[in-house]
Formats: sequence, structure tokens, C-alpha cells
Amino acid sequence: MTENRRLAERVPVGFYVQQVVDDRPQRCFTADVSALGVYLERPIEAMGRRSNVVQLEIPLPNSDQTIWAKGEIIYDSFDPLFHGTAIRFTGMARLHQRILREWLRDTKRERRFAQRNLFRLPPGRAAA
Repeated sequence: MTENRRLAERVPVGFYVQQVVDDRPQRCFTADVSALGVYLERPIEAMGRRSNVVQLEIPLPNSDQTIWAKGEIIYDSFDPLFHGTAIRFTGMARLHQRILREWLRDTKRERRFAQRNLFRLPPGRAAA
């Protein structure tokens, strides 16, 4: 059994971010995000990256906030259709760190609430 070495809880998400690699913007889909990093996927293409450093523009869903972060690519993953990239945040303004932590907290809270209320019957209805 492998040990989970993650230092922060990941939140499963699904929204687009802009990743800039070697001065080239790439639109990527976010699979999960934490206060320390993000996992992105995009359609497979030829890879000619010269650096493991990327810049990220992350528009937070259900918010009017967009945060910017510098990141280091930790690993790449490939399947027949997609190129996945795990990125650790290495630079982010303190304000953006706070905004991201608050957004993660609120997103987790909303999901817990939604799951708790998923199977509740509306008032006045009895179970059969």
C-alpha cells in the first residue's frame, strides 16, 4: 500500500485555467486543487517544454476572483487522449493565497451541505 504524502487536502473540481509555459498560453482543465498545488489536464500534443516553471491564471468558479500563481511541475502523466500535469505552487501573492484558502473552505463546506441534504425529503413528505 502506498503512503499518501500530500500535505494539503485536494478538492475535486472542474474548471478551466490558463497555464503559460515557455511564454505560450495553454488552456487546461483542472481536476483538483489544494492550497499547495493543482492537477491539470489538456489534450495530448507534442511536448517541447524547456522549463518546469509555469505561470497560472486561475479564475475561481462562483466567484469574481482570479488568482495568479507561479508553479513547478512535479510530474506529467499521459494516456492516449490527455496530458496530465501536477503543479506545486511556488509563488503567489499573500492576498491570492488567502483568497484561494477561503474559496477552498467555502467549496468544501458547500459540498458537505449538498451531500447531507441530497437524500432528505421535502417538508411534509413521509418516506414510503
